[in-house]
Amino acid sequence: MRALAVYWMRFLVLTLLALIAGTVFIGSLIPSHTGNGRGHLESAEAFGSVYAAPTQVKVVDLIPSSLSGETNQDSEPFLAIQTANPQVMVASAFTPNPVSSSGNAPVYVSQDGGDSWVLNAITPVQRMTCDITHALAPGENHPRGDLHAGTLACAASITLNESETTDVSSGTAMSVQSSRNNVDQPFVRALAISNSDHIYVGLNDFNQTNGHTATVDVSLDGGATYKSFSVEARTTMGQDGPSVRPAVAGDNTVYAAFFGWRKFDGKIATSDVVVVRDDAGGIGPHAFQALKDQSDKLPGRLVVKRVSIPWSNSPTLGQERIGSTLSIAVDPNNSSIVYVGWADRGSKKDIYTLHVRRSADRGATWSKSDLPHTTISNATNIALAVANNGVAALLYQQLMNGRWVTHVVQSHNAFVNVQDTILASVPANEPAQQFLPYLGDYDYLLSVGNEFRGVFCANNTPDRANFPSGVTYQRAADFNAKTLTDGSGNPVAISIDPFYFSVPVIP
Repeated sequence: MRALAVYWMRFLVLTLLALIAGTVFIGSLIPSHTGNGRGHLESAEAFGSVYAAPTQVKVVDLIPSSLSGETNQDSEPFLAIQTANPQVMVASAFTPNPVSSSGNAPVYVSQDGGDSWVLNAITPVQRMTCDITHALAPGENHPRGDLHAGTLACAASITLNESETTDVSSGTAMSVQSSRNNVDQPFVRALAISNSDHIYVGLNDFNQTNGHTATVDVSLDGGATYKSFSVEARTTMGQDGPSVRPAVAGDNTVYAAFFGWRKFDGKIATSDVVVVRDDAGGIGPHAFQALKDQSDKLPGRLVVKRVSIPWSNSPTLGQERIGSTLSIAVDPNNSSIVYVGWADRGSKKDIYTLHVRRSADRGATWSKSDLPHTTISNATNIALAVANNGVAALLYQQLMNGRWVTHVVQSHNAFVNVQDTILASVPANEPAQQFLPYLGDYDYLLSVGNEFRGVFCANNTPDRANFPSGVTYQRAADFNAKTLTDGSGNPVAISIDPFYFSVPVIP
């Protein structure tokens, strides 16, 4: 079963290489739309009290105007924000280098708080990454960011590069600090401690023994050195699930969530949802051992046991594949409060159902059932975040009535009362998928100041009705005719684009 988790990635490699060769560059929450163009819950009586809509929502298509003619499936987005200067951000997606088949894969860079974005080809991967996540930490005080990235190369030999740049606006390629093969889905978080960047990369590492593949790579010196910690302590069916998600709090507490795969029949993974914790930022030889389960006294709290997770590397939910949706977030100012969300089979009528649970005692105990308004049917791409004022937020994409509907839901009180903002509601059956993942195996959500910021991918038809909170395009588009153009008036086919957004945190 060793190749199972990397099968998604290897499938993507083959389809992307073929695609690139021919590319030419130039209760669920129920949405309704109001006259003011903002999404909200359909019934306050059904769902409890609802906060007023945010005063200003920003949604921006990341594709620059210079690439108005492109038709790539720019899926699986990610975002990093420099907390010392939130005007500086880096986003990414499965976007190929538009001018060179041998040049570095690009990232998107904004230096004006997300109003505009440019491509900068600096990742240490040729042409296009398979997976890429990244984080900006302020510990080393670089004005335009100290970006730490984990990338997988789209090549016959899948290689992880853990790399950095101290200036995201520079055209110099990122410096590779650590590299190895036989890993999947790196997921990067970072925290500044004592003027040094501490970096945490969750990944599925097939170099680990005994099928304990859930791993966190830890660097305490800005990426100069890394140490790998397997965080699985129990018997697996030969591996854990691909998703390993770290989360860090300001007091140096680090959590990680993963799927402990106990059985697999080729279609269903019987899995525990496991959370581990380290109270010293991963310092020492035995990191992530602080949290033990009462059932067996082993490291790692079992939030839920033996849930059924459908595994499909084919279009299953709309045109998207499913099988590894997972997120974790910790209150940045109170590390006792932590949320974890995942997707499983749910009821017999649902293909894929999201769930969110909460702990208020550092992961020792968890809510016994889903938090209100967080059992969401036929949905994927869950991302959680907690703002400085303790407000929790949930980003997800739901297949509803033939459309992909992207929500951000906020709450002061563990989702008892919620505010739901709809960012996009787009046709799910077009454009036709070019490869998998269609929208991505994940999207991303962060908090900074009084905003939640994030990224998602969607059909890019320039139709304002598809974006009820408003939208801005950089690429050339005719919103009256609802068509894309190449900048010279020639029509361009629709595709999947990455979108940046910001939503004010409810006060």
